[in-house]
Amino acid sequence: MGTTKLKYTFKEVYKSTISEYILNKRIRQAEHLLANTDLRISQISQTIGYKKASSFSEIFRKTTGLLPNEYRKSMAK
Repeated sequence: MGTTKLKYTFKEVYKSTISEYILNKRIRQAEHLLANTDLRISQISQTIGYKKASSFSEIFRKTTGLLPNEYRKSMAK
């Protein structure tokens, strides 16, 4: 299968691009780790595939509307 066919088929099946799908999976995993563990933000960012915690925090904020530490605090209530 060629790349164009793969991208088209993936989007038909999952209703998102491959990049969007991977990003959403990473963010959902981060939400789980933030809510259910005491791992530091830097450890979580590395666990889900980001080298820099600052990059992870910015992407997390753009996706969820909250910074990781704000998300963790909101889940603790």
